[in-house]
Amino acid sequence: MDDTTPALSTEQTALLDSRIDALAVEAIELLRRLVKTNSVNPLFPGIQREDVVGGETACGALLADHMGRFGFVTETVAPDPQRANTIMRKAGAGGGRSLFINGHVDTVAPFRPAEWIGGGPWSGTIRDGNLYGLGSTDMKSGLVAAALAASAIEAAGLRLKGELQIHAVVGEETMSHELGTTAVLEAGFGGDAAIVVEPTSQPRPLSVTAVSAGNFNLQIDVKGYGTHSGNRGPSIRAGGEGNAAGVNAVEKAILVVQALQQLEQEWGISKSHPAFPAGIFSMAPGVFHGDAGVPSVGYLAEAATIGYLVWYPPNEKPEDIRAEIERHVHHAAQLDSWLRHNPPVFRWESHWPVFDTPVGHPLVRSLVADRAAVLGPLPAGVAQTHSFNAVCDASFIAAKGVPVATMGPGDLRCAHAVNEFVRISEVTDCARILARTMVRWCGVA
Repeated sequence: MDDTTPALSTEQTALLDSRIDALAVEAIELLRRLVKTNSVNPLFPGIQREDVVGGETACGALLADHMGRFGFVTETVAPDPQRANTIMRKAGAGGGRSLFINGHVDTVAPFRPAEWIGGGPWSGTIRDGNLYGLGSTDMKSGLVAAALAASAIEAAGLRLKGELQIHAVVGEETMSHELGTTAVLEAGFGGDAAIVVEPTSQPRPLSVTAVSAGNFNLQIDVKGYGTHSGNRGPSIRAGGEGNAAGVNAVEKAILVVQALQQLEQEWGISKSHPAFPAGIFSMAPGVFHGDAGVPSVGYLAEAATIGYLVWYPPNEKPEDIRAEIERHVHHAAQLDSWLRHNPPVFRWESHWPVFDTPVGHPLVRSLVADRAAVLGPLPAGVAQTHSFNAVCDASFIAAKGVPVATMGPGDLRCAHAVNEFVRISEVTDCARILARTMVRWCGVA
């Protein structure tokens, strides 16, 4: 730790921990209320806006009401008037660095609602030390851990030098950062550094992460020549008319899939980064659709579309990744008599950029030290920081020039899944870590 990041005294940490213990039951009840509030992002396909809109705002109001009791002032930013971002802030005494905590209150839509523990996705059921419900891990528990840490600092009578803010934002699940995190920052809120309380309990509880991969949402359209399925024989058999008789776009799209599977295998060797596990940089096809152009199965498909989520390493330029993929498919298309003259069309529909904060940054080092103080030091030779193996709003915070790290309760392996849950002990442990880092970073007056 450098000399601008002072260590906490034993008395300070003991006081913080005692206040967290005293406030924990109330905080977990707040988490239950948040989970019981349906805040599905209204921009998800198939979701009727009127069925869910307002849930995000309601979650922010619950947090604001709680933090108001501890001297935090609430303001809102709402490019969409029905989807308010909630900013809870407490001014510092002066002379310290400011810090903000970021977390999103929107969730994905639930899978198989009838199978959830407690009778549904929004039960907030507590069982065997776990709290179940949609959004419990991703990521309402992170916001509650931040609220618990901040309220404990106030309850302990510690006045921070720097301003502390908590941002409960909308829109993260659909990359609508212009309505959420980016809108909040452009409205003038923020600080000298940020912590995004996304679930990072992988590979171990409350890992400190300082880097994420980037990803693209890619759609590839393949053209066919739709005709009656009776023309299939002469379109593919020796002595037939070949492409003039018909071309099944689905089969040509399969050639594209096979080409990208080959490239993905090469990426397993050529794409690497020291912070990431092997094989994470990949191209995952999630959508495959063929269309005959008429409401019948008796035709060769006129068109086909493959949807990909492409993960790329932070040490490569996104434009180079796009060019590599298009070049590889182009070369593969030259081997096919139809695709050679009817090349696949690429639609790069969205891009989630990386974030990459140096592990030597004082904020990252503080989180590492404070995690060790709460959970014990990691064994010698084990990396002190890890990659965030998904994407989050840290990317858009970093894009504004703000140093950012991610650390929060919950495991990505159960996020978005049936019976999503968070361990209650992780919420309180996270609060202990955050409280230490808040005090260490902002300073005590």
